[in-house]
Amino acid sequence: MDLMEKEYLEDKPSMDINIIEINVPCGIHCLENSKYRDLLKNENFRAQLEVVDSLTDLINTNVDTLKRELEDIFSNYNVNIYNLIYTIFRLIEYGGDVIIGNGIKYNDKIIAEGNFETLMQIYKKIEDIRKNSNIISICDEIRYLEEALWEHFNKNLRRSLYES
Repeated sequence: MDLMEKEYLEDKPSMDINIIEINVPCGIHCLENSKYRDLLKNENFRAQLEVVDSLTDLINTNVDTLKRELEDIFSNYNVNIYNLIYTIFRLIEYGGDVIIGNGIKYNDKIIAEGNFETLMQIYKKIEDIRKNSNIISICDEIRYLEEALWEHFNKNLRRSLYES
């Protein structure tokens, strides 16, 4: 194993999935624009990165599905859909609560602002969504794919470099 391969395995180059802000291993395109681009000459390694790209595409598809579902549910409300997606994913997968004040907020994300009655209606919808089996399933799938990507990095990408 050469120095670049060792450095790659130590650095674990990664990228963020927009909206839900999870971190996954870099795929082919990400590595093409990095100091590790020469590793892409290894066909076995490149093939393993194609799996990373496929799983990352599945995560993005699930995020898009979650977005469409939430847009339908909240179509009558003025919400920041991107902050709402982040919030719902985090609430389902990691727990916590939203805060109601001048608006509805989760961590540093403002989901909605408005009068108290409207905020309470949005809050109730958020609480209902936390029990919605379809939404839970989408969020669980995203988290499972994130974990599978890191497992793939630790086993298959590592092995492909050791075998080269």
